[in-house]
Amino acid sequence: MENFEHISVLREELVQSLALKPGDYAVDCTAGGGGHTRILLDQVGRSGKVFAFDRDAWAQAVLHKRFAAELESGQLTLIQAPFSELVPELESRNLLGCIQGLCADIGVSSPQLDHAERGFSFAKSGPLDMRMDQTRGPTAADLVNESTEEELIRIFRDYGEDPQARSVARAILKRRAEKPFAETTDLANVVASASHYKERSRKHPATKIFQALRIAVNTELEELETLLQDFPKVLASGGRCGIISFHSLEDRLVKQGFKHLVDGNKPRFDRHVPITAAQLDAMYEKRFQIIKPFPLEPSDQEVERNPRARSAKLRVIEKL
Repeated sequence: MENFEHISVLREELVQSLALKPGDYAVDCTAGGGGHTRILLDQVGRSGKVFAFDRDAWAQAVLHKRFAAELESGQLTLIQAPFSELVPELESRNLLGCIQGLCADIGVSSPQLDHAERGFSFAKSGPLDMRMDQTRGPTAADLVNESTEEELIRIFRDYGEDPQARSVARAILKRRAEKPFAETTDLANVVASASHYKERSRKHPATKIFQALRIAVNTELEELETLLQDFPKVLASGGRCGIISFHSLEDRLVKQGFKHLVDGNKPRFDRHVPITAAQLDAMYEKRFQIIKPFPLEPSDQEVERNPRARSAKLRVIEKL
């Protein structure tokens, strides 16, 4: 379990965007293997503090060993909880409104994908689990074996954006009537058969189905929605939040959430009222500003070093 190596994406972009200073307080909502946690620790220095969340017990065990010195000095605090518990965890430490920088790297980590026993990957045979916190909640096997056809179709369409959601769901129901699903490759083979998979295709049809199940099992979009509602409560004035997403479902939520924070209290007028954008902006107090109007993406060099970074997008917002 010590082998929890994860290449953090958009490292330099995150450092520049959060603009942390020595003595600041920072939060890593998705500590994982500690790559972004290390960045935050370096930026805030020994006079600052970092609070790192991760619900995965495997990651927590590695982080405790990797950052033993920082934990002992008090520079780092590890919190084994999902980031939806950001506010109660920081409130219990009297830290609401005290955080200068917060980051979140949404989705699954490379170690979770690479270790077959976690059940995240269709490329390796393992138990059909997919839970980031293996102490609670239903597994992916529970979902595919117990959900109704309509529930499976909704999961595959909403979370995987798979156009063949109905045919895959029907194939799953037909097969599970004979034998329940227990292994990742077993499910992947049924999905491939139902999707008329061609081996020369670049993307295996199970890609979207496994993504959808993972999101459903870990309530990932609900977690992200909670984070978008809650992080303003923990940021100090001038504090920044940077969120890295890897697919359109996540990025859309982040984009819309940030836009709502910027424009949420803007006065509404009939479109025929003669008022300029500058006049409208002057009529309300802006509470947030988006650092760049477009997401930051990895360079060609980073993608070459780490192909999994190719779809990453970083959006950053500042509390005024």
